[in-house]
Amino acid sequence: MKLSVIAPIGTSPPVVTEFVQYVEDALGERISDLTVICTSDPYIICCTDLAEEAVLDKYPHIHFHRHQLGFEDIDSQDKLRDFMLKMAELMRDQVVKFKADKIYVNSAGGRKDALIALSMICQFLPVSGIFHIVMPDVKAFNVELERARGRIEEFGKTDDKRLHYLSNKNVFEPLMYPHPSTYSVIKIPVVPFPPEILKKVADALEGKTEVRRVRLGLGHLMMLVKIGLATYDGRFLYPSDEGRFILKLLRTVY
Repeated sequence: MKLSVIAPIGTSPPVVTEFVQYVEDALGERISDLTVICTSDPYIICCTDLAEEAVLDKYPHIHFHRHQLGFEDIDSQDKLRDFMLKMAELMRDQVVKFKADKIYVNSAGGRKDALIALSMICQFLPVSGIFHIVMPDVKAFNVELERARGRIEEFGKTDDKRLHYLSNKNVFEPLMYPHPSTYSVIKIPVVPFPPEILKKVADALEGKTEVRRVRLGLGHLMMLVKIGLATYDGRFLYPSDEGRFILKLLRTVY
């Protein structure tokens, strides 16, 4: 069974490696592919580089991938939609390209708006769980992380990152792999939507559609209208701008 992990990353690179450590050592599951989602922010790129070297050093069997977004922050509706479409493609690739039987999403890193959007997409594909990392003594950890900021920036500027990591392993490894007793991982269950239902929703949002030809129940159609994905004139269903975006999202997945 192949397991893929999706992990957004922010300015705290250990959230990626802590989760890898939890899955591999606590759950006893072998990760096949790890995809880290990062922005174009220079420091976050440094953090991603550090996470990559830490993972490859301790768990060399994991195929490390990075998905770098073309912006530093999701600060507009257009960027959020662009992010969601890219995440839909990324999630689809876990099944189509990497042949994943199971997908875990680590929601401990990155921005909250991105994580909420990513969690929504998780319902469209065979995601087995969304996880979050909790640190009881988070203040002390943040102090330690801030102290290491200069070392992380220095690491990011080096050409041979593998050599630099190994040369400073006594500094980086305790930071990236704290003792499991210092943090806990909670699982947020996911209830996926049946693909055949999602395809019917997409068909209903395709354009001006006569309601009697739609394969969804009237109650479901009225729900689409109520939440603003479409309008209804008594005979035809018309997708809204938001509905057309959801259609594009669903067509990306199916």
